[in-house]
Amino acid sequence: MLTSVDGIKGQVFDYIIIGGGTTGLVLATRLSENPSTSVLVLEAGSAHIDDANLLIPQQRWLFMGKAEYDWNFKTVSLSDSQRKHNIMPKTEYSLGLGEKDWEAVPQSIISSGISQRASTLKASFICLDRRLLNTPTAWGALGNDGWTWEKFQAYSKKSERFVKPNHNTDVLTYDTKLHGEHGPIVTSFPPLISNLEEDFRKAMEAHNVPTIQDAKFRIQFSGEIRGTSPTLSNLDPSTHHRSYATNMYYQPVAGRTNLKVIVDAYVTEIITTKANGLITATGVKFVKSDNTYTANVAGEVCLTAGTIMSPKILEMSGIGDPAVLRRAGIDVKLDLPGVGTNVQEHLYTGVTFELTDHFAGEQEVNTFDSLVTNLGLQQELFASGKGTLNLNTVEIAFVALADISPELNAKVIASLQTEEKDAGLAAQYKIQAEHLREKVPSLEVILAPGPAKPPLQGWDASKKHISLCFATNCPLSRGTIHVTSKDSLAIDPHVFENRFDLDTMVELVKYCRKLAQTPPLKGEGEGRLKEIHPGPDCQDDAAIAEWICNNVSTTFHTAGSCSMLPKELNGVVDPQLKVWGTHNIRIADLSIIPLHVGSHTQSVAYAIAEQAADIIKAAHK
Repeated sequence: MLTSVDGIKGQVFDYIIIGGGTTGLVLATRLSENPSTSVLVLEAGSAHIDDANLLIPQQRWLFMGKAEYDWNFKTVSLSDSQRKHNIMPKTEYSLGLGEKDWEAVPQSIISSGISQRASTLKASFICLDRRLLNTPTAWGALGNDGWTWEKFQAYSKKSERFVKPNHNTDVLTYDTKLHGEHGPIVTSFPPLISNLEEDFRKAMEAHNVPTIQDAKFRIQFSGEIRGTSPTLSNLDPSTHHRSYATNMYYQPVAGRTNLKVIVDAYVTEIITTKANGLITATGVKFVKSDNTYTANVAGEVCLTAGTIMSPKILEMSGIGDPAVLRRAGIDVKLDLPGVGTNVQEHLYTGVTFELTDHFAGEQEVNTFDSLVTNLGLQQELFASGKGTLNLNTVEIAFVALADISPELNAKVIASLQTEEKDAGLAAQYKIQAEHLREKVPSLEVILAPGPAKPPLQGWDASKKHISLCFATNCPLSRGTIHVTSKDSLAIDPHVFENRFDLDTMVELVKYCRKLAQTPPLKGEGEGRLKEIHPGPDCQDDAAIAEWICNNVSTTFHTAGSCSMLPKELNGVVDPQLKVWGTHNIRIADLSIIPLHVGSHTQSVAYAIAEQAADIIKAAHK
């Protein structure tokens, strides 16, 4: 239940959870299932329960950039060297907290939690995807026993309640045996699709990328994750509302007397002492209404504050690289240099086309354009499951670099085998090189029913647009997130620091252009896709690279800043999610990912939280 500071006076909690977002609310719900266990959630944002801005899909533009909802994190300024070599975007680049899904055009962050200005995130971006067979296996190979594909599948299904579609069943294919039936999060296909999905699939097949009936089917029975398939959304078809951690995990159990949540509670420090050579948390210091308070804990402190805030809170508590802490004027309590390093992000942009023919066969092509040109009508249609507010991306292809450019694939493999690096990155690069050799998908191409950025000529109700968006899911560059003082944070994503990340995106632009000229997606005659971004004048590799540097965006899938790795490989948490060198501090969010997933991250966040809950329960039996 929501409570005040007075409501926790004199209490000592079994668990204090820092961050009431996606993973935090899952963890709180599971740990409070035992009525004798007391759980406190401290959330930095305000309560936005039953907020229509957050429940209705495609409403992100209403709250992006607003302090009530949005942290508005910005990255550090580019160095002179980075500008000289043109290896980072020239425009300001923002990172997400790490649990937001695919549509990443807005440069801000939104949460999935009890407040929208929470610590982990999901917002009105509602695509789910689980195509990451090789990634949990890679986590295990990096020294993390107990983290496997099989466990990910089990915990992912535990969180899911799949609803079969009753429309477009030729396109929206699935296998019910592979989906959860009784979990909290409702998954379904959107009521409205673009109607270009079949043409997109056939064009991909023409380039030897297969169609998959159900992404989970091919993974389960053949280990194949490469291909095109329909992607679920976390939409409840009975309400047409977003299904997320607040309304599906927390609200049904909000009346539990052993579960308390304080919002507008900004955590500044985990209070610790040292005993038997280990750092032990005794409480959490937080600020609410300009006053500082302390919540006391007898059991564990669980950080679920997301990829940006979790390392910040550790460093503010004196846990991290001593050099970083001393520069920030913070006393060193635990030497743990991996904190705030190994940051990885999926990078995203897209080639946008004006549709010169608004029909695919006899079906009209649906796009997001009408949300700008006729929003009032779309709002009226929404409640009945009609209109563009019920439209979402469905078709996504996951492909290997070798599918896009065999020549670049060979160059990257050779580079990874010879490049000098520290032991932790060397272990990751070894696995990434193996995946490239085995043609494991590391890239995605998305059929997006709208422009990736607004048309240069402005919006015109008579025109429609689609985009072939793309993302690099297994970057080679690694960023950092560190405090620079007790009041400031430096987020440096090191975008394109490894030049091959940029080279890959250049090849993806050329691939998407080729795809647009491939029947039947191309359409009749000279074609129905008129490119407007980057446009026909942007042709050679240097021009494409410059365009990418000015248009690349985060996908808000930021991960890795508190990596689950052996301590000697710059790890921050062990396979039990406990911070190395501590007795009772754990982390359970996307910051623990040691090697980024080759998929979207929402279902990953839910699975991590479900597994974390079982790990913690087992430790206290």
